[in-house]
Amino acid sequence: MGNRTLEMTGPAEIHIRRKQLCIEKEEEKVSVALEDLATIVCSGAGLRLSTAAMTHIAKAGITMMMIDERYNPAGVLLPLESNVRHSLVLRRQIELDDTKKDRIWAQIIKRKIENQASALTILGLNGSSEVFGYAQGIERCQSSDVDIREAAAAKVYFGYLHPGLNRRVEEPMNSRLNYGYAVLRNAIIRSLVLSGFHPAIGLHHSNQFNSFNLADDIIEPWRPFVDILAFLNIDSNIFLNKAQRRALAGVLHNACRIDETKTSVILGIDVMVRSLKDAISVEDYNTIKIPAVIPPEKIEAITE
Repeated sequence: MGNRTLEMTGPAEIHIRRKQLCIEKEEEKVSVALEDLATIVCSGAGLRLSTAAMTHIAKAGITMMMIDERYNPAGVLLPLESNVRHSLVLRRQIELDDTKKDRIWAQIIKRKIENQASALTILGLNGSSEVFGYAQGIERCQSSDVDIREAAAAKVYFGYLHPGLNRRVEEPMNSRLNYGYAVLRNAIIRSLVLSGFHPAIGLHHSNQFNSFNLADDIIEPWRPFVDILAFLNIDSNIFLNKAQRRALAGVLHNACRIDETKTSVILGIDVMVRSLKDAISVEDYNTIKIPAVIPPEKIEAITE
């Protein structure tokens, strides 16, 4: 299973030849081995590929994400035949009761808040101690109190990270956050599907119109990795150029610390998802491995 990210911007023709993804763009031709790829990000108009090409991509265990003009995910192509023990994993996922879900969720939010505090420190901003305080003792809180603390920590955190930010309006920081979060979310969906989970069945998120509730649970502690890159790449332009998209998509190939090991974010996501599957299997919910944010350091390259 590959771990490279490929961003494709139109116009281009996409074909599959001899297990190679072949991209023909004007007079330029590029080939990438399918076995090397984990994620394909498609943005811009004029990309053309056949259903046969999409079938090869899905069967290779690669997810393909389409990005709209606001840098939000518009659609995702997922592999279907993903895990030989899919039904067993799915049954355990469905049978997980609310008490156990709440325990896992509290751990996830605790680390999210800790990572937000660390992100402020990494960026040389104030507020780290104030944000970190919301994580203290959160694992002993009721689910509703966990949500209250998460919201309060986020308000303080973004107040220091980007004062006056309104996530509901079009502005440069939101463009960067949307794009980076979409790349993260796609990688998480891929890992969940390949591990046998159904991404619509969440731990905390339960929107009946959301096909990726579980991905939206798992993404929480990973968001500060994007926040750091968005802060470092901010300017006055709402629309992202190639270099900015490349930097943000590169979040998957930056370093993280998980299970006492430094690795890339994309591999760290797999570690977290596998640990969730193992925890559910043995009913030990203290073994879930959740990432800690560290200063940006490139582990692997992104191809465009």
